[in-house]
Amino acid sequence: MSNDITQRLSGMIGLCARARKLAVGTDIAADAVRSGKALLLMLSFDASQNTKKKVFNCAKYYEVPCYEIPITTADLGHCVGKLGNTAALAVLDRNMTKGILKILNEYNQETSKADQGSREV
Repeated sequence: MSNDITQRLSGMIGLCARARKLAVGTDIAADAVRSGKALLLMLSFDASQNTKKKVFNCAKYYEVPCYEIPITTADLGHCVGKLGNTAALAVLDRNMTKGILKILNEYNQETSKADQGSREV
């Protein structure tokens, strides 16, 4: 099931990229947060500790929601049409943010159910 959620999330990120409603890259995403344009930050799970710290601190300070997503940096770069790796993205559109948050909430519910199941065994 998480593979389905990962595919849906990748598709939504690709749609945002084609609509030019993304700030792609750690520094560009942080700049979008500072300027007040970013509504949501996303960070790949295999980003470096320094990148994670930078993005999470920026999101916390400017009170922008930030999620670590189950997509690698290589796959995230592929989703947005970049040849290299991409660790962080900022979503700049309200409706696309709602769609992505819906998918992320489903993912979080699924992982919490999996955690509960493993504790019960």
